[in-house]
Amino acid sequence: MCPISFCIQLSFLVLLLICDSQQTVDPVEPRIAIIGAGISGTSAAYFLSKTTGLNPKIDIYSKDPVGGRMATVNIHGFDFETGGSILHPRNRYMKQFAEEFGFKQKKGISGKFGLYDGSGFVYSEGDWSVLNVASLLWRYGFSLLKVNTLIGDMLNQFERIYNVQDDGYAFSNVADLLSAMDPSFNLMLERTLEEGLKQMGVSSLFIDELANAIMRVNYGQSTDAHQFVGSVSLAGAETGLWSLRGGNKKVPQALLNASRAHFHEEEVEAIHLNTDGRFSLRFKENDEMPSYDAVILATPVTNDTSSFGFENFPRQFHFPGRYHQTICTMVQGEVNHKTFGFADASSIIDDIFTTNRTLFFNSLARNYPVDMDDGEGDAPSVWKVFSNEPLTKEELNTLFSSINETYVIHWKAYPEYDGTISTGNFTLHPGLYHINAIEFAASAMEMSVIGARNVALLAASHLGVDIQDRKAQSFHIEL
Repeated sequence: MCPISFCIQLSFLVLLLICDSQQTVDPVEPRIAIIGAGISGTSAAYFLSKTTGLNPKIDIYSKDPVGGRMATVNIHGFDFETGGSILHPRNRYMKQFAEEFGFKQKKGISGKFGLYDGSGFVYSEGDWSVLNVASLLWRYGFSLLKVNTLIGDMLNQFERIYNVQDDGYAFSNVADLLSAMDPSFNLMLERTLEEGLKQMGVSSLFIDELANAIMRVNYGQSTDAHQFVGSVSLAGAETGLWSLRGGNKKVPQALLNASRAHFHEEEVEAIHLNTDGRFSLRFKENDEMPSYDAVILATPVTNDTSSFGFENFPRQFHFPGRYHQTICTMVQGEVNHKTFGFADASSIIDDIFTTNRTLFFNSLARNYPVDMDDGEGDAPSVWKVFSNEPLTKEELNTLFSSINETYVIHWKAYPEYDGTISTGNFTLHPGLYHINAIEFAASAMEMSVIGARNVALLAASHLGVDIQDRKAQSFHIEL
């Protein structure tokens, strides 16, 4: 849809925290620590390194390899992506990174998908695209068009954040950042996806089948999740999705290299606030306690994901919520065509999404190596299964008629979007920031980069860079 031109006046109290009077900051080379080496941590380092007037010395700490949840597994000499594998065509930052670093997009194929309820397929694609569209319209009617309009409008509003950040605006909490995109986004956090779609007149059949299946494959959850993350999930089912040849994990490594940050494979145990306003880090297996002018948390810090310590701060930090367990099982083998009612192995479709919340798996999808275009070459037959619990031998045998190798990856992949947790703060203390707060609005690679740029702007202002004086200034967005 073409956006209608309009002007909207938004007033925010943007809390860009300027350096504390007690703090001693090197105006030439401030020292910054980033804890976490995934897409959020490495992109924060990249944005800080590109900030005019700032020449930071950046250290990135992580006990895990660079890339975080953007990872691969090697099967018979081929790398397959296990997480962070799909990008949207309107993900501006990820597209810019790919172009800047000269990465090529991987060519995908339009595989067939079906919606499986545990006893059979309520919908399954065939060989003729026209008939597939007609079948979808026959089953879901105008609900398809209503949801398409919703997602198109949301993406238009979402894209406002890029101009806002280009102009140097930053926000101390997630709610204000969402309001900068559109004030309605915070309201979407207060209702479930099911409630939001019903208010738009979307049918229960669409919600129970298609919307629920998309939530199960993307977040391992249901339409009980809040509407904002649900809408992000629905956008992730649009056409034009892409990935990078060689794997999306190439992006964090390239960002790390471009930022000239130093990577340390160490686990940080605690952050200590010094009397001069700076911070010291304490490590699990290292007696050193280096000091920094700013610290950025680029990792989940809820009770179920971290045992992080915060020492000598004037208040205790509380990080409510929990992260959802997703099990990624990579299987080299052949799908059991009898389980799904196919005539033979050659009839099996590429993507099986489940609509039934009680099923033991969320999705089953054919996977291709990251270094090949989909369907190219003589790659092994590999399938990716998402589930909320580890699959038993009996369950694997239900899904597969033959299994050569199995690789199991346990992820705390994204928050539990149960509607009881509000979004949090990017600014925890002057000079201390938390990028992953944005994940409770929605967890996605582009969301993480947006959060990282916001925190980079906050940190730069704290370190004395004249981003602009916006302590109490309204701003004007014109589209």
